[in-house]
Amino acid sequence: MAKNKPTKQHYVPQCYLREFADPTIPPNKEPSIWIFSKKGKNQRREKIKNTLASNDLYTLKVHGQKNYVIEETLASLEGKYAAVFRTKIKNRLPLNEEEHIILCAFVSVMLQRTLRHKDNLEQFYSELIERAEFIEKAHNLPPKESVRLKRFKQDAHKLNVFGLLPDITELLMKMGVAFLCANGSAKFITSDDPCNLFNPDLQWQKFYGPGLGQKSVQVTLPLSPDIMLCLSWSNLRGYIGLGNERVNESNRMIVGHCYRYFVSHSKKTKMIWFFRYPLNPIFLFKVVRRRVRTWIDELRFRYKFRYVRKR
Repeated sequence: MAKNKPTKQHYVPQCYLREFADPTIPPNKEPSIWIFSKKGKNQRREKIKNTLASNDLYTLKVHGQKNYVIEETLASLEGKYAAVFRTKIKNRLPLNEEEHIILCAFVSVMLQRTLRHKDNLEQFYSELIERAEFIEKAHNLPPKESVRLKRFKQDAHKLNVFGLLPDITELLMKMGVAFLCANGSAKFITSDDPCNLFNPDLQWQKFYGPGLGQKSVQVTLPLSPDIMLCLSWSNLRGYIGLGNERVNESNRMIVGHCYRYFVSHSKKTKMIWFFRYPLNPIFLFKVVRRRVRTWIDELRFRYKFRYVRKR
């Protein structure tokens, strides 16, 4: 295989990670970042070119030959995004229509290209394959459907990255764009699954996840230690300054949402990043109140059906 083939493929792009490079590294050295396990242990400094990457993650096999069209297309989009960030966002300037499209397309890809999305998608297909095999055996059918699903599972994640790109990009373009800027000493971190969907209206239940069409949903993506993108259906727009408390609260959510690792430009961490709940008395009171209500409801249920269980 030719050496110039992009076999090592990043599920978090290098152009993105470079913004989180350790500033203490001399310019003549290769840029590195600090990477931590989800609980903050096993910290290490790694070169960006070797971090959050996997061999042939987006490589297709066409007639027995490796095809790198997905990786090359991703690289083209990453280059365009990097130029938008460097010339406009980093300087806190407004985006024109084309730059807005590039930004939304980049976010759309970031939502789908990570290992978490890959693992979740493949787990879904594994369950479908298992059910198909069970039905085929139960009815003495040839394994046509299970074989088809296995074949589709091999490239499901790779093709899905661009399969939903137009629809997700179009939806993101309708949302308000805000850039949250760290004004104090606290800086943003990022992770191996940096694009986060959060709906505060759903945090008290476990049945439904956040979706882009929900009116209260927020899409956040740290772009650098100084700037975090926030897309929402609210009137939040433009470049907005945040103090240390809000930045650390955002980092707490980033650590909580990461898949396996979170990333920083520094080896220093904050204890607040690893708290399950925000240090807000009103919010903590709501958590306690809801847990007490759940506990009381369980006791009532058990008491009501106590005789049924004995029978």
